[in-house]
Amino acid sequence: MGVSAATGMIRTHLPLSSGGRVRLFVDARDQPRSRRATDVLLLVATGVGLLLLALAADPQPGVGQAFTDFVSDLPGLLSGLWEVLIELPALLAVVIVIATIAARRWAILRDLVLAIFVGGLIWLVLSRLTNGSWPAVGDVTRKVSSPEDLFAAFPAARLAVPGAVIITVSPHLVKPMRRLGRWTLAGAAVGALLLINTTAVGAVGGLLTGSAAAAIVHLLVGSSAGRPNLGDVASALDDLGVPVVALGAAARQQSGNFAVFADSADGRRLLIKLYGRDAYDSAIVATVWRRVWYRNAGSPVGFARRRQVEHEAFITLLAERTGIVTDHVVTAGSTPSDDAVLVLERTAFEVDDSGDDPRDDPLRERVDEHPVADDDSASALWALLEELHRAGIAHGQVDDEHLLTRDGRLGLENFRSATVNSTDDRQATDVAQGLVTLALRLGGGQAIESLVSARGHEAVVAVLPYVQPSSLTSFQRRRIRETELDLDELRQLTADAVGEEPPELEPLRRFTIGSVVSTLLPLVALAALISAASGIDAENLGDEYATAMWWLVAIGAVIAQLPRLAQAVATLGASPVPLPLGPVYALQLAVSYINLAIPSSAARIAVNIRFFQRHGVPSGGAVATGAVDGFAGFIVQAMLLVSLLILTPATINLGSSGGDEGDGGVSLVAVFVIAGLIGLIAVFLIPRTRRRIVEWVRRAVRDGAQVLRGLRSPRRLAMIFGGNLTAELLFALALTAFVRAFNGDVSYTTVLFTNMTVALLAGLLPIPGGIGVTEGGLILGLTSAGMGEEAAFAAVITYRIASFYLPPVWGFFALRWLERNRHL
Repeated sequence: MGVSAATGMIRTHLPLSSGGRVRLFVDARDQPRSRRATDVLLLVATGVGLLLLALAADPQPGVGQAFTDFVSDLPGLLSGLWEVLIELPALLAVVIVIATIAARRWAILRDLVLAIFVGGLIWLVLSRLTNGSWPAVGDVTRKVSSPEDLFAAFPAARLAVPGAVIITVSPHLVKPMRRLGRWTLAGAAVGALLLINTTAVGAVGGLLTGSAAAAIVHLLVGSSAGRPNLGDVASALDDLGVPVVALGAAARQQSGNFAVFADSADGRRLLIKLYGRDAYDSAIVATVWRRVWYRNAGSPVGFARRRQVEHEAFITLLAERTGIVTDHVVTAGSTPSDDAVLVLERTAFEVDDSGDDPRDDPLRERVDEHPVADDDSASALWALLEELHRAGIAHGQVDDEHLLTRDGRLGLENFRSATVNSTDDRQATDVAQGLVTLALRLGGGQAIESLVSARGHEAVVAVLPYVQPSSLTSFQRRRIRETELDLDELRQLTADAVGEEPPELEPLRRFTIGSVVSTLLPLVALAALISAASGIDAENLGDEYATAMWWLVAIGAVIAQLPRLAQAVATLGASPVPLPLGPVYALQLAVSYINLAIPSSAARIAVNIRFFQRHGVPSGGAVATGAVDGFAGFIVQAMLLVSLLILTPATINLGSSGGDEGDGGVSLVAVFVIAGLIGLIAVFLIPRTRRRIVEWVRRAVRDGAQVLRGLRSPRRLAMIFGGNLTAELLFALALTAFVRAFNGDVSYTTVLFTNMTVALLAGLLPIPGGIGVTEGGLILGLTSAGMGEEAAFAAVITYRIASFYLPPVWGFFALRWLERNRHL
């Protein structure tokens, strides 16, 4: 593939070796190896997937059973084809092993042997855990013919072990061979299903087993660095019409691409950026990492290496056309191994005859030169950003590593993370990064003075919420740690310079009379629960724990930690500004800790308000955001409850206390009416209070309207309702795992209905976290569904320990982390 900056024409060529033969491996020699974060992500994802599939393997899901019955009634005319498809992965694995030996690639051969061992070991362990016995050799080729065999088919061995070999060797293969491996595994999975050699759960489990084994091998011994050889680079440049006379790799390499310096035949000095498999891996890691911890979500264009090159080339061309001093785009294309190439012209380095850069690294030299070194260059920086933003471009990395000077003019390089049609928050992030860059170089006073002089009062006020670590680049955060620059002080001084106050944060009171009383209430509720459970036979309860399936208990405990991650996604959707997932997830954990002392709804709203204010959202918007998030959760619970009542036979009887409940309801209404009357009297009879309340209400309505307008976005609506829905489903899934662990036979829909009904009722009572009430309601619901009292008690208590009493342990440390990093 080749894309010319001048003509836009696309050219392609096959991955041939220099002799014209189709080759198997990317390089004739073993490349440098490294352990990749993507392998960690792959291992975690496949591990979670295998645990969930193990839960679903027995009993066979109704859809899977229906599919098996349907396939069994089909004529066997194509059974021979399905047999061939099933055997292809093993055949391809054998071919790869033979080719590896023939090529004397002993390091790769070691990887393949490890893959066979690890893949087989995972298959054996999973089969033992799910089937209750070690599999026999005949299980590898046995055809499923009964429900017991359906369960025994997890995971599919004929996919697991060959898949481990194919996926392990994949980084070393050329792209056509990688595609062949993927299609071979997919075809084998289809063939196994149609031949009834496994179930859908077993087929997916086999593929995940192979992926997990490959990830483990790559983490143990490393995998190919993914760098193309310089011969391929020279060949690609010549094919693109840019012949070079000197070529050498940069001494310092940045994550995500491979930098090569070159002198062209016509005397131009070039920087060639190659986006290979490293670019794909880095894009995934950067996106996940920045989505978790920072506002900028990382790669704005996805993971494909060609798209990354096209994105950087397009914005660089756009910036150059706008008049920004930056690199000149020469062309773009690909190497024979299908690595994307971006060729830039610059004047910041020289290449000698050896192909090495004698000045080691132009990037380091550019940083040492410090383009921003005086008041004039500070003014030039603000003019540069003004020109960039006027063109609708936000760079996203305005620091010393990306600023450059050319002919006395200040410019920017590396538009890989830049965006076009940029939003106000991204442009404000650029300005905040510029302010910190100046503060690190010139000092806070000069930086603030230049900002106020160049941007004006309103622009400075808009930037204040973004002067925080999550808006800065990794280089700036490292420099802040080295220089001990106080961002809070910088933000305060900036606000003072324009006569404004930084966003005020309401103090979070941890210990009050109300919180002490609320802390005592759970003890009373717990005492009531113990009293209600006094009729349970202790010996029978001990037998329930002795005969429990503890591997299912462990799986349930893991699942019980996931709903708060889904709740964090819902909070992201309700937020009117971009927020990082990591701190928001920590916020959910902190709320679980505070729930022990404050009723859950109040705790969530109060802490959310403080958190959003700390991230630049006005108090009214913070109130509206917390309210929208909480209300969406209530709507999801109510809709799920109604749907289950209509579409399923699920019911629950939690009992009642006759007129007492009615009296309680009347008393609660009376409290609200009296509180409302007192509020109205205060508003109308006390002028000062009236002015303050009216002004606060106006501000809250205005900010709340902005939040509600933003909810028209389908993406935000999906995050809000999808996050809350996923949280409810995960809570019920965790409880179902505990029910199954204690040999209960209650359907998932019944557990879901019971859990949500109890949650709604517990939320109406002034008991922090519904302690006691929730346990009693769940036990009553499960026993009503036919579960024994001792088993129901054991399942519910274990579930509540994992889902409610254990998260506050992480929540305590999460709260400390949020406070230490100034998120609260």
